[in-house]
Amino acid sequence: MILLIDKPQGRTSFDVVKKIRNKESGKKKVGHSGTLDPMATGLLVLGTDKDTKLLESIQKLDKDYIANIDFSVFTDTWDMDYHNEIINYDTKIMDGKFFLQKEGLSILSPDIFDIKNKLDLLIPEYELPLPAFSAKKIKGKKSYDLARKGNILKRSQNMKMFNYEIIDYNFPNLKIKFTVGSGCYIRSIAYWIGKEFNLGGTLSYLRRTRIGDYDIKYANTIL
Repeated sequence: MILLIDKPQGRTSFDVVKKIRNKESGKKKVGHSGTLDPMATGLLVLGTDKDTKLLESIQKLDKDYIANIDFSVFTDTWDMDYHNEIINYDTKIMDGKFFLQKEGLSILSPDIFDIKNKLDLLIPEYELPLPAFSAKKIKGKKSYDLARKGNILKRSQNMKMFNYEIIDYNFPNLKIKFTVGSGCYIRSIAYWIGKEFNLGGTLSYLRRTRIGDYDIKYANTIL
């Protein structure tokens, strides 16, 4: 059986799997097709029993996300579930223009055309930094377990982005929809674009709305 679940904020993907496993007590196996961070909400595709074999191929499908990037914040995890470090930068308006105050400098906010020019570079594929705090495994160990012990590894990989749509831009917040390939971290995009403009770049909101032909509108809510 394939199940579509709308994961709430604050729950891990494993929390959802465990909830379904307890609810569907007759099912021997339950798995999911790709982790969503606790801060994120949205679509999780679950499989039970023999249909868990389908999950690997589902995980490779392209995905849609709606995200908010905050250019006035930096964290060590590149989202708001930070581990040790969070920096909030002040913003101000001078002569009708927005500026970010960073390390004694006043940095002019990028306009929407600057942002589009940067995002266009990511299509169809671009090498982006990998978040140290992630479930990606390194020699059998999860990256976030290493990072929590202070072993911050700086790595990067090619990530695919097929399309984006800017929904709203009100500096320092950029709300945007992404269509990306498997293995693309939206946190990586947030961090990268902030760094390109010498700003913060932290994911303050993330919602997955589609995996392949599976859509969030058909998902069930789990409490």
